[in-house]
Amino acid sequence: MNFWQKINTVEMKAVFWSVPMLGLLFMVGGCKEEEKSGPAPEIPRNVRIVEVKPGKMIEYFEVSGPVAPVRGANLSAQESGPVVKLAVAKGELVSRGDIILEQDRRILKAEMQSAASNLETQSYNVDKVRKLNQAGKISRMELLNAESLYEQAKAMASVSHDRYQRAAIKAPFDGIIVERYVELGQLVQPGQPVVRIIDPSRLKLEAYLTDEEVPWVLVGSQAMVELAEQDETVFGEVTWVALEADRMTGKFKMELEIPNPQGHLRSGVIARARIQKNVLDGVLTIPRDAVLHSRSGTSVFVVRSDGQKDHAYRRFIALGTDQGALVTVDKGLNPGDKLVVRGHRALRDSSLVNITEVSTRVDGMLPSDPSVLLEESQ
Repeated sequence: MNFWQKINTVEMKAVFWSVPMLGLLFMVGGCKEEEKSGPAPEIPRNVRIVEVKPGKMIEYFEVSGPVAPVRGANLSAQESGPVVKLAVAKGELVSRGDIILEQDRRILKAEMQSAASNLETQSYNVDKVRKLNQAGKISRMELLNAESLYEQAKAMASVSHDRYQRAAIKAPFDGIIVERYVELGQLVQPGQPVVRIIDPSRLKLEAYLTDEEVPWVLVGSQAMVELAEQDETVFGEVTWVALEADRMTGKFKMELEIPNPQGHLRSGVIARARIQKNVLDGVLTIPRDAVLHSRSGTSVFVVRSDGQKDHAYRRFIALGTDQGALVTVDKGLNPGDKLVVRGHRALRDSSLVNITEVSTRVDGMLPSDPSVLLEESQ
């Protein structure tokens, strides 16, 4: 074997032994990589909790309906004649007895004066006849005729005076003129509406109750009322509940009076009233939003600590009465349980959690939450 053949043989051996060695190195390196890339540690999820405590739940039901003034009237003409004076414009306040609208009363005034003059004459005549009758100079029949003429004159004077007064339409109570249906110079007839007046200091909500709701509503019951255009909640009192159901709907009409001394509430809008139905004491109440529904059942998550870490565990529960954003729990929870009310939708049974917020309110809210959410939970 010459020199070059020896060199090639050595190189071939080197290549032959290097391939297995490289494979072995790759295998060892791969094992080390697999050992380094084991399961990643679980990252705790941030949650808000509230401690479950026995408490009281006030159960309400809602009714709705239009709001109208307790006192409101369309005033109509009682005499025929053109409008000669509009004393009050729309939106103005009036007191009881104020003239709102006046018709042409010249003919009525003349009739009233004539009747008054005739009454005066008949009054003088009947006095004279009585004296003559007492002196025995005239008969009883003549006295009766004189007294009859006097009474007729008295009645005509009263009628003519009332007709004259009725041609000037007056406010029947203190209020505001909200509508005027006629204009100056317009001829109006008896029975024709001319103005509408309301007393805005007292409003009433007209609503209907089912046969299940009627037993819970008594005259004098208090209710919280929300009007369509108002952000505030006002209080009203039930003043009337029908004893007979409407034949068309099968429901009972009710009226709830709402004080409005400042006149800032407006009638004609739709309002909702919350009427107290029942009071449940010593019940476990939780936020409705903390409850999860699935095919397996209704559940919540509660947090337990193992001394070092906090874990969330699923609890299946049985719900009871619900009211707005809250619901009672009949089974599945105990007083003192730490209920997860925020961040629970991404949890699994025994998930690692980090308690970042603790609420002291039964609805699980914090003062830093948006005001809209705080208002909805009340």
